[in-house]
Amino acid sequence: MKKVIVLGVNATSAKYVPRALRSAGFEPVFLADPEGFAGQAADSLRDCVCFATDIEDREAVLRLLADDPSITEEAFAITGLYDEKFPLIAEIAARHDLHGPEPAAVRLASKAVVAALLPEFSPPTLRFTGADAARLAVDPATLAPAPHGSIVKPAEQAGARGAARLPKGAGPVDLWNAVAATGLSQDVTRPWVLQADIHGPLFSLEGYVTDGRTVFIDFSQRGRISWTEVSNLLPAGHRLPPGAEDLCKTAVTTLVERSGLTQGYFHCEFLVDGGRPYLIDANIGRVGGGAIVEQLALVHGLDPADILAHVLTLGLPAAGTSPAPAYRAQGSGTSTLSYYYGVEGGGKVLSVTAPSGGCCLHTQVVPDGGRVDPVGAGDSAWVGMLTGPTSEVAREIGGVVVHTADGPRRPAWVAPS
Repeated sequence: MKKVIVLGVNATSAKYVPRALRSAGFEPVFLADPEGFAGQAADSLRDCVCFATDIEDREAVLRLLADDPSITEEAFAITGLYDEKFPLIAEIAARHDLHGPEPAAVRLASKAVVAALLPEFSPPTLRFTGADAARLAVDPATLAPAPHGSIVKPAEQAGARGAARLPKGAGPVDLWNAVAATGLSQDVTRPWVLQADIHGPLFSLEGYVTDGRTVFIDFSQRGRISWTEVSNLLPAGHRLPPGAEDLCKTAVTTLVERSGLTQGYFHCEFLVDGGRPYLIDANIGRVGGGAIVEQLALVHGLDPADILAHVLTLGLPAAGTSPAPAYRAQGSGTSTLSYYYGVEGGGKVLSVTAPSGGCCLHTQVVPDGGRVDPVGAGDSAWVGMLTGPTSEVAREIGGVVVHTADGPRRPAWVAPS
């Protein structure tokens, strides 16, 4: 089978990606360390060829591939499930003569590009580089309207890494201090965005584009503790205020048309304020993270591997697309819930005990002995995910225990609201 290199996979998808790619006629090769995963995800990766590297370190990834030509020899393509890595994936594809993601999906990995293409559906936005911030050339006071202050974040990043809130009245020095505090300021060419802080519930619209035609699957709604997403309800379109569903769909179809995207999945995130949705992250070229692929499978009576086979091949125009899953009508099917739980204060996780004999799916994110950030710091706080029918998850989460160096802890989470 032809090799497909995978750069970027989360704990839930790692359980299914090898089977997904093999069903499509490809052999996966992961730029990942199985020891950084736990349980079924680690076992799944150990059944594949893996090369350990820190995918957050661009130079380390490029050096690995340059030093070991066998990784890319006879490979057909390179892909991944983190859209913020698409620019790096495209660079690797060009250097090593591999097929990669559609160019439009690579461009749309930037929040700055999305906001420029779709200003009428985006929060008020300023685009700048680290160098601009360092010379105090960016003044948050020029961002309007922004009654709740603003949020600064890297243009190509996910999971709230590098994001910070600035209060109303903040100035150029405050902005630079926020950028410098992230530890990402050493790259002065890195693009950033400053956007108005939108208050409201967080919804996502899941779907895909094929031959330029947009297919909507379902809406989901997440619960958050500060910067950490800790739960997801799917389907959740019934929770949208009147008129918001059509506006979200119009935003996505408009973005597809203006960008020239012809194929690929999307997981478009909207904050809804006063009935008006604001697109804050387009996530083009991939399915939603967390355990959304398992939720989609449960709602629509599908195999997660079949969904991911469609996601991965649709995201590689040269691959030939796997059969489209038979998704049910939007909003129908079983109500599902997933808790992406952490622990207050973070710390070292020794092990996790999940209820035995239940009907829910449990994915441990951090391996035994690993450390997590305090819940609220971002998605780096995730310890595990419990996914299943809404009523069962609400019951079984009470039986989850996180064993830490400081003793047993109950998981931290909130329901979507």
